[in-house]
Amino acid sequence: MKKLTVGLAMLVLSLLAARVALADARFTDPAGDASSAPDVTAVTAANDGAGNLTFTVTTNQPALPAGMALGIFFNTDKNRSTGGSGDGVEFILFVVASGWEFRRWDGTQFATATAPSANATYANGVLTFKVNKSDITGVNTFFFWVESAQFDAAAEIVASDVAPDGTAVYDYTLTVPAPATPPLTLRASAPVAVPARPAAGKAFAVRVPVVRGDTGAALASGVATCKVTLGLKPLRAVGTVRAGRATCAMVIPKTARGKQLRGTIKVTFRNVTVSKSFSYRVP
Repeated sequence: MKKLTVGLAMLVLSLLAARVALADARFTDPAGDASSAPDVTAVTAANDGAGNLTFTVTTNQPALPAGMALGIFFNTDKNRSTGGSGDGVEFILFVVASGWEFRRWDGTQFATATAPSANATYANGVLTFKVNKSDITGVNTFFFWVESAQFDAAAEIVASDVAPDGTAVYDYTLTVPAPATPPLTLRASAPVAVPARPAAGKAFAVRVPVVRGDTGAALASGVATCKVTLGLKPLRAVGTVRAGRATCAMVIPKTARGKQLRGTIKVTFRNVTVSKSFSYRVP
C-alpha cells in the first residue's frame, strides 16, 4: 500500500498548529470549500458505556476514488509537544479507496497501531470509524480533527478540506450514559387498624404503609380511594396519603355491633396503583 503510506506522510506534513474549538457530539463543516478533494460537511462522535467510540464523517463523494483520501487525527493527551507532526498527534486513521490503516506515533514515526477494536468503512459518502478507548490509551477526553485530500500523479496534495476549518480542533469528552431508571412501582404492607379493633359509635381508621419500589422511599403523596361496607351496606370513609401511609378514616355507627366491616384501600400515584383489603368484626 505504497500510496497509502505516501499519502499519510503528506497529510502529516500538511498539518498546522491547532487551536482549541469547543465541540459537541455533532459538528458541521461548510460545503463547497474543498475544491477537488472530498468535501467534508458533517462529523459526529459518540460513545457508549463500555468506552466504544464511533466517528462518522460525511462527504460529497459516494465512494472514494483513487487519488482521494480521508484522515482522522487524534491528539489523545491534548499536548502539542508530544506525538508527531508538530501538533501532538498520537493516532491517525487514514482511508483511501483500497482500504484503511490506523497508525500510532511510536516516538519516531507513525507505525501500524495495535488496535483490535478498530474498524473503518466508507459507504454512500460516509466514513464510519469505530474504536474502543482502550486502543487509544484509555483516555476519556481528547482533541481530534478531520482532513481530506486530493493527490496528483506524483502524490502531491493538490486540494484538501479540513474540519473544523482553519487550525481549530474538536474537543471531545466521553460521556457516561445515565443508568436506566427503574420503572415506578408501589409496594403496600399489611393494613394496620387504629385502634386495634373497631368499636360501635367510635372513629376508626385503617392505615397501609406504602413505599415506592423504584426508589425504596416512603410515598409522600398520592390519592387513597376507600371502598368500605358494613354488613351489606356501604360505609363512608375518607382516604388520605401522608408520610408514607395511606389511610381510610371512618366513623363506625352505633348500630354496628356484631357486623362485619370490609374494605379496600387503593393508592394511586402517577397512574400506578396498589391495593390492600381489610376485614374486621365490630364487637
